[in-house]
Amino acid sequence: MSLTLTPDSNLRSPISFRVANLSVPPLSLLTLLITLIAVALDQFAAPALYTSSPLWAVAAAMALVWRRGGINFGRETKSGSPGFSLQREPGARKIGFSLVRITLFVGAHVVLVSAARFLHGLLEPIAGTDSFAGWITAAVKLFVLLPTLLLLPVKRWLILARTYAAEGLAALVVLFTFFPGRILTALWPWYGQVLGRLVFFIAGFFVPGLTYTSALTPTLDGPDLDVNILLACSGISGIELFDCLFAFVALLDWNRLRKGRALFAYVGGVAAMFLGNAFRISAFVIFGNRGFADVVARFHLSAGWIFFSVLFLLYLSLTYRKLLITPG
Repeated sequence: MSLTLTPDSNLRSPISFRVANLSVPPLSLLTLLITLIAVALDQFAAPALYTSSPLWAVAAAMALVWRRGGINFGRETKSGSPGFSLQREPGARKIGFSLVRITLFVGAHVVLVSAARFLHGLLEPIAGTDSFAGWITAAVKLFVLLPTLLLLPVKRWLILARTYAAEGLAALVVLFTFFPGRILTALWPWYGQVLGRLVFFIAGFFVPGLTYTSALTPTLDGPDLDVNILLACSGISGIELFDCLFAFVALLDWNRLRKGRALFAYVGGVAAMFLGNAFRISAFVIFGNRGFADVVARFHLSAGWIFFSVLFLLYLSLTYRKLLITPG
């Protein structure tokens, strides 16, 4: 894989929007920073609200906005500079937030924390479970992001949404798909059967006499080695590794990425990890029943990280060039 570096300055979209004497990039960063601090304080004050997804999503948005560039905290003095401007609201400060909106923002967080502390005894037993109530509780925890909407009027949010549509979509991907342990746990009764049947189909060509037992933890019985496919074998470690590595690559190359292709590449990469996990378990079944049972039993856990890392590098080598904007 060959990397050709292109200066970020050639690919950054110039941003000169002005809102209340503050250009859009600093306004967005300041809004995200305030949100990150508020969410962290909410979770500290009310442990029932704890979930890492909002924190990672906001942090990802901050990193991508910063990586996008165009950060300029100084005032623009050129009257003919291009851009979009709005008149400052009466009573608004130079940072772009009115005292009324900050008060509403703080008050909304106080209400959320108070409600969570009051309902702690009710929420604690169902938090983290796969029941309907558990999923509702998980959704409620995301409410800590809603008070941020009170910081700015609708017109300013529309400006930020247009300017940072790609960064916002990336943050939503992080919010709902990164660290998918809860989703895989809920889907395991069905996904486990699909995974077990697929492994049985692949390994059956190489292991005569292999049998399949359908259960919550599917079992493949072979002549020398029986393999139980547990929830830990669902490929979740590979998905989490892929998420982290793909996010790292996206952050480094954000200004050179074709954002639509990057989204499709992410979805395709997750699918590749799931399929690769099926081949990984199939290899364990095949080699374990071909005289390498002791080796498989000893190294099957540590070998997973090596396998998924190699798979990620292979996938990246096949897709990387297609994700970049071609310098013209």
